[in-house]
Amino acid sequence: MRTQVTHPHHHHATRAAQALTTARRHLDAAVARETDDRRDEARFVAAASSLQAWRPIPGPTGKGGHGDPSGRTVVDFLEPEIREGQLGRLAGRITATLAWLAGALVLPADGDPLPALAAAVPTLRPSTARELTLWLDEADARIRDRLTLDDDGTPIPGIRCPRCARRQLTAHTTGPRPTWTITCTPTCLCIGPGCPCTMPTRAVDVPHIWGPNHPLTTGLTAAA
Repeated sequence: MRTQVTHPHHHHATRAAQALTTARRHLDAAVARETDDRRDEARFVAAASSLQAWRPIPGPTGKGGHGDPSGRTVVDFLEPEIREGQLGRLAGRITATLAWLAGALVLPADGDPLPALAAAVPTLRPSTARELTLWLDEADARIRDRLTLDDDGTPIPGIRCPRCARRQLTAHTTGPRPTWTITCTPTCLCIGPGCPCTMPTRAVDVPHIWGPNHPLTTGLTAAA
């Protein structure tokens, strides 16, 4: 039976993995639109070039001869090579980074590396989970900045943080129920064992985060 994970570094890594999963879905959709646009543009340019080669040849007979009688057939079946756009290159770089992380952690190399990374989080040392969080948050920020997406999470109105007492909590519920977390602001840091944050594991200078089994988070289900 797997030991219940309560360390905040594991919760942050899970939060980051779910946020990046959502951001990559938006990026994949944007890449598909970019590819379609670039294909349409390339087809237009290729068609214009073929039509130019197919232009009528003037002559004294006036019978309308053509320089390339097969040109119209070429136009009908154009499928020019499409070069990857900026969004496609961004998606490729992020996937390569995730694959490198999965390789560094000796995870299965088949398929998309992000689900493997997310599944491995509970098995990581807290220090490794912390480093993984930094990489995943950076990738998430790059996508959201490029696509002008809001940060992941939904503000929770009316509930005070157990540590700072401010009503600035955010729910992270885009993934399956066991991955849900709640965070305060990034500057609301735990002070260690004596912190009133009520996190099961209290680690100095870690931004507060409450996992799926904490009363703050389970209350989300009751309120839904």
